[in-house]
Amino acid sequence: MKKIICLLLCLLIFTGCEEKENVDITYDDTYYKIATPYKNAVGSYSIRSFDKNEVESMLMNLSSNFFKTNNSLYQQGQYLDSDEIKNLINQFNETEPIEIDKIEIKPKFILSIYEQNYLTVNNNLKGISLALIVSNKQYYNDNKSYKIIDEEVVLEYAKEKADELVKYMHEQKNLKDTRIVVGIYLESNNTLKGSFKYIGELNKNKLDLKHVNYNYQSLDSNYIMTNDFDTYNNILAIKQSLNNYTTLYLNPIGLYKNKDLVRLDLNFTKSYFSNIDILTISDIIKNYLNSFDSSVQINVYFKSNNKIKAHMIRKDNKLETYILED
Repeated sequence: MKKIICLLLCLLIFTGCEEKENVDITYDDTYYKIATPYKNAVGSYSIRSFDKNEVESMLMNLSSNFFKTNNSLYQQGQYLDSDEIKNLINQFNETEPIEIDKIEIKPKFILSIYEQNYLTVNNNLKGISLALIVSNKQYYNDNKSYKIIDEEVVLEYAKEKADELVKYMHEQKNLKDTRIVVGIYLESNNTLKGSFKYIGELNKNKLDLKHVNYNYQSLDSNYIMTNDFDTYNNILAIKQSLNNYTTLYLNPIGLYKNKDLVRLDLNFTKSYFSNIDILTISDIIKNYLNSFDSSVQINVYFKSNNKIKAHMIRKDNKLETYILED
């Protein structure tokens, strides 16, 4: 059994919106309390795997604009069971074949539906948040090949299905007067994480979706070298400071709101981490991480054999390392 020396669950993810839409989304800086007794989600189904943890934490953060953390409790979805989710996905994916590069593809834009519930402090339902997980990577030839569809085509299609999903919830689940929030999450086509593209709720019988503008970038890429040279140099300095660790691999990822870095994730991978390794590396990189603006959320993960061995975070402007031991 794994013994946790100290582990902090950090769910704060910053997001933003395009200025042209005049959207003003703000977020509480506290976390939801979990409703008790704890209940597992009643439904789960996807036609392809996706990063469920990322969807959960992002949707939770986006939902804080609609259900305040200081007077709402969080609960996993209790209204859509697995069969319903599967049937809805199959229904939503009933589309005509499309042709790309003279290849006919039967698209399946909707991968999954994910549900969260928000309760009053007395455990009464306050509202529901739903995520439509979509992809513009469309497979054919028995899933051995794929083509990339214009993401705007997929997102417009998802908007229509999001509206149908809200109507289904109101009509079939006896939730006519319940506040329902829907987000559209686009899966990434590369090694980076996907992100929510739209979020909104019903307004005068119409789903009012607003565009949210944030994206993940590899912080050692040419794009960052050109567009955020200070961050690029900082990451380069961190790599150079760890040259002695020849078997250590670093994957630096940043979350940007428009052009501003708001979250930094450093993923260190090594076949084996001793506690001394973790503490030494933490100490070496601490000064470099402190040079990032205090508004940037920092997470450092030490991974071995696909398991997180330690987690370093910035909390109250202090960098702290938490080690997990077997």
